[in-house]
Amino acid sequence: MNKNEALTRRGLAFLRSKEALVQNAKKTMAQAHAKRLIAVIKANAYGHGDVWAAKTLYEQLAVHDFAVATVNEALRVRAAFLKEDVQVLLLGVEPAEQAALMAENKIATVAGSFDWLRRAKESLKAEKCQQRLVVHLAVDTGMGRVGAKTEEELASMVDFVRQDESFELGGVMTHFATADDHNQAYYDQQLADFIHLVTDLDIPEKYWHLANSGSALFHADQVPTQTIRVGAALYGFNPADGEYALPIDLEPVGRLVGRIWAVHRLLKGESLSYGATYTAKKDEWVATVPIGYADGWTRRLSGMSVLVNGQREKVLGRVTMDQIVISLPEELPVNTEVTFIGQEGSNTITIEDVARYAGTIPHEILTGISDRVPRVDVD
Repeated sequence: MNKNEALTRRGLAFLRSKEALVQNAKKTMAQAHAKRLIAVIKANAYGHGDVWAAKTLYEQLAVHDFAVATVNEALRVRAAFLKEDVQVLLLGVEPAEQAALMAENKIATVAGSFDWLRRAKESLKAEKCQQRLVVHLAVDTGMGRVGAKTEEELASMVDFVRQDESFELGGVMTHFATADDHNQAYYDQQLADFIHLVTDLDIPEKYWHLANSGSALFHADQVPTQTIRVGAALYGFNPADGEYALPIDLEPVGRLVGRIWAVHRLLKGESLSYGATYTAKKDEWVATVPIGYADGWTRRLSGMSVLVNGQREKVLGRVTMDQIVISLPEELPVNTEVTFIGQEGSNTITIEDVARYAGTIPHEILTGISDRVPRVDVD
């Protein structure tokens, strides 16, 4: 489906660029001096399409490692790479009872505790699984979610995996809580704790992966970056939300656009949308556009700017489930394009602009763009 077809059917499209995705990956790896990229494509590649992102990076940049969050995500990506030598890594700690399913489908997984490994072994044995389960051992250095906290805990996990033929050690990882803000002391402590644990246990650096987007972009000279595990930077936005300026130019991969479906004259004193929160102070032209919170354009974006013919207009009244009403400078034709995220003419509305207005982060806005919005390739 091309852009015009998508806009004709739904009046809405999320446009995505393979070239931008590839260039962002190249630039981020160069910035971090990385030799290997684990591309984070969880949550449908932050709304852009997980299989689309994986295929693009594999075919154009020879990326072989992809990280997801759930078993269903992993199975979908694995199905797209049945014959290729590709690692699909499950970052979320799923029930150990699914160990056989993971192993049989060549899905690597993060293991968060010795108990998880023990239960996974029982599951593999019960299912008479003949495949080894590749595990990446998590170290909790301060994120507070999962992982070994002490050298003794990590040592027991490493020994268990190395000595049991049911498993294969794929990596050892941690996750930074403050890589993209100015709490440098907390970051430094997490890094020091991880390095201490893995070096004391003589785990080679080829197994380490700890640099997320924030680390790869802002701490490349401080953290081991032979392998980086990056999501946000791939999709072209700043994970620091203004705390740090980007050291490289990243290009947004996605652009959200729609079309005007109806135009009418709102007379002075007339109100619109639920709650009648907007009342015209003078006669004005307005348009209805088919986007709403069911598409991911949250109610918090009531009053947000949009671009029409390159000029800024406003969402008037409350965002509803399927439609919004926007201001117009004059009467415009039905099917006039509207840009919600992206550049039009000399004006741009970035994903950071939208997130800031909504009081959240770009990750939430992008992953919230629903499946009923067609994804359309532009290159």
